[in-house]
Amino acid sequence: MSFYGLGDFVYRRRWFVLLAWALVLAVGAVFAPKLGGELKGGGFDGANSEAEQVQEVMIEDFGVSPATLTVVFDGEGLPVRSEEFRREQEEILEPLRDLEEVRYIATYRTTDDERFVSDDGEKTYAVIGFNVSIDETQDLVGEVREKVRSDTLETYVTGAPAVYLDIQAASNEDIRSAEKYAFPFAILILIVAFGTLVAAGIPVVIGGASVVATLGTLYFIAGVYDMSIFVLTISTMLGLGLGIDYALFAVSRFREELEDHSVHEAVARTVATSGRSIFFSGLAVLIGLSGLLFFPFMFLRSIGVGGALVVGVSVLAALTLLPALLSVIGTRVNALRIRRGNEAPGTWLFGRAAEFVMRRPFSVILIVGTILAALVYPVFHMKLAVVEATALPVRYESRQGDDILKADFDYASLTPMEVVATLPNDPTSAAGLASVRDLGERIEATGEVTRTESIYTVGRTVAREYIDGVAEAETEARAEADRQVEAAVQDQLDTLRGQFGGVLPPGAEEGVRQEAEARSEERLREELPALPEGVNSDAELTPEEVSAVLAVPEVRDSEPVQQALDTFVSGDLALIQATTRANPYTEAAYETVAETRAVEAPAGVEGFQVGGLSAGQSDFITTLYGKAPYAVAFVLAVTYLVLLFTFRSVFIPLKAVFVNILSLSASFGAMVFVFQDGNLSNLLNFTPLGFVDATLPVIMFCTIFGVSMDYEVFLLSRMREAYENGESNTASVAKGLTSTAGIITSAALIIIVVTGAFAFTGIVITKAIGLGLAVAVFVDATIIRVLLVPATMRVLGDWNWWPGGRRKTFRAEPLKSKETP
Repeated sequence: MSFYGLGDFVYRRRWFVLLAWALVLAVGAVFAPKLGGELKGGGFDGANSEAEQVQEVMIEDFGVSPATLTVVFDGEGLPVRSEEFRREQEEILEPLRDLEEVRYIATYRTTDDERFVSDDGEKTYAVIGFNVSIDETQDLVGEVREKVRSDTLETYVTGAPAVYLDIQAASNEDIRSAEKYAFPFAILILIVAFGTLVAAGIPVVIGGASVVATLGTLYFIAGVYDMSIFVLTISTMLGLGLGIDYALFAVSRFREELEDHSVHEAVARTVATSGRSIFFSGLAVLIGLSGLLFFPFMFLRSIGVGGALVVGVSVLAALTLLPALLSVIGTRVNALRIRRGNEAPGTWLFGRAAEFVMRRPFSVILIVGTILAALVYPVFHMKLAVVEATALPVRYESRQGDDILKADFDYASLTPMEVVATLPNDPTSAAGLASVRDLGERIEATGEVTRTESIYTVGRTVAREYIDGVAEAETEARAEADRQVEAAVQDQLDTLRGQFGGVLPPGAEEGVRQEAEARSEERLREELPALPEGVNSDAELTPEEVSAVLAVPEVRDSEPVQQALDTFVSGDLALIQATTRANPYTEAAYETVAETRAVEAPAGVEGFQVGGLSAGQSDFITTLYGKAPYAVAFVLAVTYLVLLFTFRSVFIPLKAVFVNILSLSASFGAMVFVFQDGNLSNLLNFTPLGFVDATLPVIMFCTIFGVSMDYEVFLLSRMREAYENGESNTASVAKGLTSTAGIITSAALIIIVVTGAFAFTGIVITKAIGLGLAVAVFVDATIIRVLLVPATMRVLGDWNWWPGGRRKTFRAEPLKSKETP
């Protein structure tokens, strides 16, 4: 069926189409509000990277909890080491110990680890380990927060599950906030563009219907396929923007067709022309978003699925629901007029611009190139990293707790690198300890690791304490024995004096003393613990000596050694925790991970893997940008082929792809200028990161590339239509620019308003996507469309349309049957 035939079909079945959409929207209205509860946080794993493999080993072999929460305590003047603080903290944590999902609670009191105490001595934290997944722990965050509230100590619950819960709440709040501002401004723009209230209201209805239908459908998809919480904001943003935009173009064309045709014919011709452009424009957006499916991460794949769905629904609404509405409304689309004429405001200005560009194409290209170079310049110092709690506004509890940990504690020691080594023997044997020691020393030798902890470091400390304890006990025992010997000697001598009239026999004192000392020495040998054979109490301990001490039952069964064995040993696996010098979220920490992985394994180590927070983020970025070239190549190639088919031209698709990359690069420049460099941070209300979230360039490319292609498709469609009708290339370019100027400007303003509203929301990623889309559309709809595209087409001349020439592409045949009034 042709697009013209589709328009004819919808007109004839308009009531059936409206009824079908009414049912869809009724179902969507019921389930769309429930979508947030079905979406998930996280979604940054799935690539089976080295860090992910280490995490699996830590959970399965070392018994690490699959999820943890951190409760930060602020004494507000009360010292952490005071009895009052300790008592209050224990009372706060006691209810959590009764939760069956809680595996352990680690505090300063249970570990005696000074790293649990802040620099000012007034803050501490507790790590709560759970025996359930992150998603299940996220459901417990509210209960944990309620149980740890205190009148004496200020508490903050943070950690990944808490951050994900707060992101979910912030996302819902962001949508309400953005819609509150976007809808009124969009309606105002539509009223100015159309000049009638009825025509202005139709695109808003289509945009709203697209969002409701999409969110309702996503509710069911999220029940069988993990979807990221960010799908909610992306789908709403794109659904409103594209739904309104597509309807804007179609309603504008419908009003033009009504001037010369009946309602029936106008509907069919609108679908045949604008409908065709909407279809291929939507296809371009869908192709861009499909690029996200190349990545193994749920976070990105779900945005790709959700984005593709909202585009598909928006196009479907524009090709079915909208024509059905127009069929019913008919000529009343021009009712409630607030100004005369159907011409969009500012058309004359674009006409003058077209004349100037046609006369000075090379000058225009030079000027535009200079402007775009300035906009793109910040991209060259872009830094990439991964954000967690910093993505949230400061008012959220998980963000506040994380900020305290970063400001007042050794944050790097809270999230050390985890090096898991495989040994051919028992890690507590002399050979095993030597291997662990050598690997730890090589890791420290990189220069970017402040300390390492392992079974060797703990064993060495315990062994030294045991040896020193034995030596001290021996010293004290010998001192006591000497006193006892002296007392025994004096008693014996007094007895002898009594027997011999106060005079001791010759040599009696010496004999008595020797006998007493011999008995004392024998008793000491029986009572004092002996050091294991080969252990020297004075020299630096060797792995052999540490192993020998650890084999002593008293030492082996002690709490510190048992904790160390549970933490650092599992079968033939040995864990080394390495604290980086740099913050774990920075590029310097990622470089430390790379240097650690490059360390040559010492003798006795069959191999090792590096995991932990920094390693996980480094692997995520590496995988992300390892897959990115394939996604980019797919999007560019398929977009080119679609445009080649649409316009039957070799050069127009090349030019369209090239100028789209320019507008995309400009949005990247804005992203670096604002979110990395911190400009406009006060206006947009966020904390400058000093880097760009690693996912943003990928998300923005796949989202913006298709969205900014919209205006290119609509503009080129009008130019192509004029060229097919016999106009020269120059006249076709000028006519296409002037005929679409007002309506495309209005459409661009709507996208800028809708997406720009999200730049003032709470979550940094949402802000960046909203701002990036707004900047890209602004650049595309002004500098690119008004100046660069016409200038390049003027230079290329008739080669623009090679090899298709003037062969008809946009067909709008009259109805074969009698037109229906």
